[in-house]
Formats: sequence, structure tokens, C-alpha cells
Amino acid sequence: MCGIAGILDLSGGRPVEAAELTAMAATLAHRGPDDQGCYVDPAGGVCGLAHRRLSIIDPAGGHQPMADKSQTIWICYNGEVYNFPELRRRLQAAGYVFRSRSDTEVLIHLYRQYGPACVDHLRGMFAFAIWDSPRRQLFLARDRLGQKPLYYCLQDGRFRFASECKALLHSRRIERRIDPESILYYLLLQYVPHPRSGFAGIRQLPPGHTLTVTPQDRSEPSSRAYWRLPTEETWPGSWQSAEERLRQELQQAVEMRMISDVPLGAFLSGGLDSTIIVGLMSEVSAEPIRTCAIGFEPELYNELPYARLAAERFGCDHVENMVRPDAPEAIEKLSYFYDEPFADSSALPTWYLAQAARERVTVALSGDGGDECFGGYDRYRAMYLAERIRRSRLLRFLARRRLWRRLAADEHHGRIFRLQRLLDGCQRPPGRRYLQWCSLFDPDFLAQIVDPQFGRELPEAESLWGLLDDCFGGDRPEPDDPAWGAARAMVADGRFYLPGDINTKVDRASMAVGLEVRSPFQDHKVVELAFSLPTRWRHDGRTSKRILRQACKDLLPGRIARRAKMGFGVPVGRWFRGPLRDLFRQTVFSRRARQRGMFRPEALERLAAEHEAHRADHGHRMWALLMLELWQRRYVDGA
Repeated sequence: MCGIAGILDLSGGRPVEAAELTAMAATLAHRGPDDQGCYVDPAGGVCGLAHRRLSIIDPAGGHQPMADKSQTIWICYNGEVYNFPELRRRLQAAGYVFRSRSDTEVLIHLYRQYGPACVDHLRGMFAFAIWDSPRRQLFLARDRLGQKPLYYCLQDGRFRFASECKALLHSRRIERRIDPESILYYLLLQYVPHPRSGFAGIRQLPPGHTLTVTPQDRSEPSSRAYWRLPTEETWPGSWQSAEERLRQELQQAVEMRMISDVPLGAFLSGGLDSTIIVGLMSEVSAEPIRTCAIGFEPELYNELPYARLAAERFGCDHVENMVRPDAPEAIEKLSYFYDEPFADSSALPTWYLAQAARERVTVALSGDGGDECFGGYDRYRAMYLAERIRRSRLLRFLARRRLWRRLAADEHHGRIFRLQRLLDGCQRPPGRRYLQWCSLFDPDFLAQIVDPQFGRELPEAESLWGLLDDCFGGDRPEPDDPAWGAARAMVADGRFYLPGDINTKVDRASMAVGLEVRSPFQDHKVVELAFSLPTRWRHDGRTSKRILRQACKDLLPGRIARRAKMGFGVPVGRWFRGPLRDLFRQTVFSRRARQRGMFRPEALERLAAEHEAHRADHGHRMWALLMLELWQRRYVDGA
């Protein structure tokens, strides 16, 4: 895995300098500790590319930026194209000659053969830039599910791009100005959704999109979609044929991701998805699979017994770490590696897990994407339950009485907390119901805490409630099908939550320690198959991942097959009543934070008081507020 950066001069009079490119790449050294490279176009210095490399395939021959034989097509590339052996054979048959074994060279020749349509042939995770010198154009592309990041900005007569915002911010000419609307979305979703970033002048290239920029065109570039998440249930066959096809596609996706010239292993939580991935790996590996798991106290957050059970089932070379984190120190480090506002607290255990895995391997397979594809989250079951409540006069009456609001819910993972969220959301249409269940601060809550002056030009609560309505059919009437809401929730998760939260979390946490993480469930062939299946085959309102469980039942020990989903979390609610209490108050209630004028001080005081008195669990909201202030201090203030 790697870090990439580059500059295209649009002014016509300021050649790109290698020193600036090298400095941009230096901020990405954690993504590529093994090698570095820089290229500036000799014809006037109009374009420059920089690269930091984590060597995975062909360590000796994959130096970047890389060019074709004519030295006119140059690439800097972050990712893995898993079908590169097949593409290489196809290109060799077409007459292309290769000088290395790397997938990077395959990309160059694929671009020469197909131009921008080269992305249609790729099966993998990637973000890359190609400087086409004869055409004088810069071509950028990002993978279909957004596993690899790509940011860009157009300022000061130059187009700049990079794997992370910190490389763009290296230039003093780039404004460190927040985008207030993006901050609002962050507080709502716990991440900034594409194509926005936390900065007013920086954008994300959306997943499944390409972008072409030329020095002659100084207007804001517009991206083109080459792939979209399927939304229609088009599977033409039987359950049995779908089950067989799913097992085949998953097996192939796993085998493709086991190609590596460096040590390879897997994350193993003992959940359904990671157990299946390790099981499929063990079927094709001659050696025991190296697996890694971590646990947290209290027991509510500890999955180690299940990970141990799976490791024994497949004879893995397994290690476990019980993590007792120094939370303040870890949070400070996370605020550096996540150089956008990011509030998913599971970034912390993910980072610890990546650290532990990196001691033994350079590549690790994971089960990320299985929940979104096959209905693993509780909110899908909640969609079915909400429909039952909506159809029952008695249940609808009891929900509207709101007596359940009087119950104290001081633990985020507790049953009362989840019951309250369920019944709160039942009062709304499906799209807004989903948003309430997924949001940290729902739009009504935001209206209470955001300072009126800061929010005077921002979308109002009613507009925010409709943020994801498009995923639920917009203004079209809700079909009379209890599974419809769950189906649309999976679409919303696939479009936004998976790339914006899960993939951002895993990319930054793993790249912080120079570890490459590969996710077979996010192979686009697996994703397309999953979303083509009837929703009830994935989740029927009672059982999640039905067809996945059946297709891989031989790989699942009984205790793992029957266990409830735990999630990969940390006890932030308890931490903010203990070791993080002072850090929160000293940071979020500081004069520096108050002077930003973003929040009503009395509203934040009330939130903290309710949490500390065990009247509510605001732990995840407090985490979001803390990470936002730390991000602003580091990346906006420049401290």
C-alpha cells in the first residue's frame, strides 16, 4: 500500500518543483515506509507526481512513479489490482512487453490500451493518477467502494491531489478553512461524506469515479461515475444456485487477495465475517494462517473467546492481545492520522489491532463489508420491527406515548439504549428513521447545540432530515413490503457508511503502521451478487446474513453461528466518566474552543452533566466533540 501526491500547473508560468512534491510525499511516509520517488514532466514542468511505497508485489521492480517504455505515460498508484495476472496475460497477447512483475505496470499498459475505460477492467482497491504527456492530461481514478482515499483541490492556479489531506495542507498557499456544512454532516454521521471534506477548498473523489484535468481548463473539474452500487433485486435463479455462486465468488475473492510477496495473515474477531474469511483462507493455504485478535475490558466489549474458538477450528497461528489503552495518548495520535474530522470510536481498537498484526505480517485480510452486503447490522432488523409497529394500532399507540423515554440509558450497548433508539425512529418515514438510528446528533439535537450565529447560513433541521431520502426513493410512496426499508438501508450503507466510515477507519488505522488490509467481501463481484439477491435472503427480519450463513455453514462453529453481533467498540461512555473526563472538559470547554463560536456552551454543559450523572449515555457524542476540537487545533489552527 502506498501514498500518492501530485501537482498540475494551470497557470502556465510556474513549473512544478520536485522539492514541493517530495515534501508533500514526506507527510505520507507512514503509508509507504519502504521506498519513495518523484517525477516532474521535462516539457515545462507542467505536471509532477510523487510516491511513497509499501512494497507488497515485486518489491525490487515496482518503484514509482513508473513510466511506460516511451517515458510518456507516468503513474503513481496506491492499492492492489487483484486480477492483474489475468490482465497481464491479456495485454501480453495484445503485444505489450513487461519489464517488471508489478500490478503497477499492468495499469500503465491497460491505460494505453483502453484509456480512461481501463478502470472497467480492474478488480481491486485503488487510487491512482496517470500523467498522459502526449495528450497533456492528468487522469485520476478511485475504486468502486472507496477503500483507498483520494483528495484534491484547485487553488492558487494549481490542481493538487494526494492520498490524505495533510499532504495538500503542506503548501502554505492552501487555505486551512473549515467547511461549516461539512462539520454539520460530520456531527450528524460521524464522518464527512464524499465528495466533501472538512476543509472548504478540498474535495474527495467519490468512490467509483474518475477525474480528468488538463492545463488548458482552469474551471472546477467534474468527476465521472464508472460504477454505481446496484439497487435492484435482479437475481434470476434459485436460492440453491445463489448459494453456490456466492461460495464460488467468495472463494475466488479470497484466493486473489492471498497473492503477496510479503508475510500475509488475517484479522480474526470471532464474528461471522472474519471467521468465514479465515476459513476460506485455510482451505487454500499449505501453512497455518497467521491471525490476530485483540480484546478490551469490560467483558461487554471483549470478543477474544470467539476469536480463539475460530482459530482452533482452522489450526491458525494465532496471537491475542488484551488492550488496556492509554486513551488520552492514543486519541492524540488518532487526531493526527485522521486528518479529517472522524468520530467512529472503533478507530481506536482498529489501530491497536493493526499495530499488533504489523508485528507479524505486512498484509492482513479482514471481514469488512460483510455487514453492508448481507444485512449484519441491528438497524436492518429494526427496519422490520418498525414496520410491524407501524401496522399495529396498539404498538403504534404505545410508541407515541413515549413512556420509554423515562428509562435511564447510561450504556450505549445496553438494551434500554437500543430500545429508545428504535422507538424514537419509529415515528418517522423510513429514510429519516434510518438517519436517526445512524446519527450521533440527529438534526433536532443539532439545532439545540449549534450556535445560531455559526448555523445561520447552514441547512435547517428539516432539510437535514432529508439528507439520505434519495437512498429511500425520494418522494415516492413506500411500497407495502416489510423488507423494503431494510433493503434501502443497505443501499444507504453501501453508498455512504461503508466508504465514509468503515473504509476510512481501516485505511487510516492500518496505513498509520504500514499495514495493508484487504477485504474480500468488498470485491465488486461479491457486492454486485449480494445486492442482486432478494432482501429476505440476506435478512428476513429475524436472522441476519441468511444466505451467507448457509453458503458457509461448514466453516462456522456452532457458538459463532449462533452468537449475536457485538460490534468492534470501546467503552467511551465509561471513559468520559473516568480517564477522559478531564481531557474532555479541558479541551471542549476551553476558551479556545468557545471562541470558535460553533456551539451553545450551556447545551454542551447540559450534555456533559447528563452523561456524568448517568442520566444518559452521550459518550459517542462527546467523543465526536473532542475529536472535532483536536482536529481543528492540529489542522486548522496549525498547532
